Amino acid sequence: MKGGKGLSVLDNPFTHVKIRFMSLGQERILTSLRVISGTLRGKKLFSGKGRSLRPTSDRVRESVFDILQGIIEGRRVLDLFAGTGAMGIEALSRGALAAVFIENHPSSLDALRRNLAACRLEGVSEVLAKEAEEGLRFLEGRGGDFEFIFLDPPYGKGLARKTVGKLAESALLKPETLIVAEHSPVEEVEEIFPLERVDFRKYGSTRISFFRKAG
Repeated sequence: MKGGKGLSVLDNPFTHVKIRFMSLGQERILTSLRVISGTLRGKKLFSGKGRSLRPTSDRVRESVFDILQGIIEGRRVLDLFAGTGAMGIEALSRGALAAVFIENHPSSLDALRRNLAACRLEGVSEVLAKEAEEGLRFLEGRGGDFEFIFLDPPYGKGLARKTVGKLAESALLKPETLIVAEHSPVEEVEEIFPLERVDFRKYGSTRISFFRKAG
């Protein structure tokens, strides 16, 4: 992995931070979900039922959005493997312009749609009931792009690296697009040309890799 180059100039939260490997100790996955900050601060989110849902914990989500503080406003967000929608909803609460959620599991879709309705975000959100790759192809065919892409695929299937690889070739990326990928400690998700990993964080058994186009 290359070190120290950081993100490109536009609203770069890493200009003063060298790539570092950070651990916050063992992370306890919370069973309750809430919006951390912004206009919906404190809003409880429906987490659904069943083993198919492994929502990003409040602690990890808070840490990620602390890193992104001040650069999410007015941006378009894509939430892949959206689950409950907690990441995209957090972005909207903090001022994102709009969010597209891609999810195909029935119980996850139910939780996602219930959360968007409860938060009254239907007017600034879109739900695509599709598998991730199919959803990406659909969006590419329709046109448009995103400044932030979040992905949190199921662990143990190599989907984080595979999906980042698909995004590396996607027309949905702008030069400044930031990809935030959650993955397990055993899955290596490093640089995939033309993307470079510009930051990496450890939160207990969760890993977060940040990618942006090189150059």
